[in-house]
Amino acid sequence: MLIVCQVGGGQPLVYTGFEVYNVNHYDVFRNPVEAKSLLIKALEIQKFPAGGIYDGEKDGRMVKIMPVDRIATRADLNELITGFDYRAFQRRQEESPTRPVEKLLLVCMGHEPDLAAALKREVPHTIEVEVMDILRDKSNLEFKRESEARIVRRNGQLIIEQFFPMNLLQKLSLMQENVEDWKELVESVKIDFNYDGAVLSPSLIDLPEDAELVKGVYPIPADAGTIRVKITDLLSESLEVTVE
Repeated sequence: MLIVCQVGGGQPLVYTGFEVYNVNHYDVFRNPVEAKSLLIKALEIQKFPAGGIYDGEKDGRMVKIMPVDRIATRADLNELITGFDYRAFQRRQEESPTRPVEKLLLVCMGHEPDLAAALKREVPHTIEVEVMDILRDKSNLEFKRESEARIVRRNGQLIIEQFFPMNLLQKLSLMQENVEDWKELVESVKIDFNYDGAVLSPSLIDLPEDAELVKGVYPIPADAGTIRVKITDLLSESLEVTVE
């Protein structure tokens, strides 16, 4: 399987046998809930409880995360416009007439050029609006994600079919580096063929030397029970998977 993706308008990146998560475009997100969680962590936003019009606060600004599967339009501002606490705005204006009644940060993945101006026009008070366009302003933004792997038992062998070290893949994408084989991204594989559910006690350690790669296919002992696999990537980040 050959997958090609375009990162940040640069040269296409080629990955063989990988499911590509393009960190600079919409398919970085599997669903809106995950999108908000990733952005809140990556941007170090102080998260607010669900149910309000704001998703959190950052540097004194109320944060609203706009739709992440398309560009944000003026229509997407309606939730804010109808949800603002105008009584609080009026009170703040009376207390400090020369200051904005609210400072906002709109986070989006592309937007109409007059998005901030359109919001200001709809509010009968002075508000300060900053738009953070992830596609334009944060091309190097890194999203911390858990690694994934596809491991199977087949014909008396334990086979690691795929390994997706998400954070390492992201760094390679930003560096425009190509990867031919998932094994190139692995530092070591440790396998406990009789995992007790608590402590990993590997009886097999695949730690290649020099330019060698991990094997990825391992014979299963006849007395094997629950199998626990620990894969460590080149960033020294590890994934542990139990194979029944």
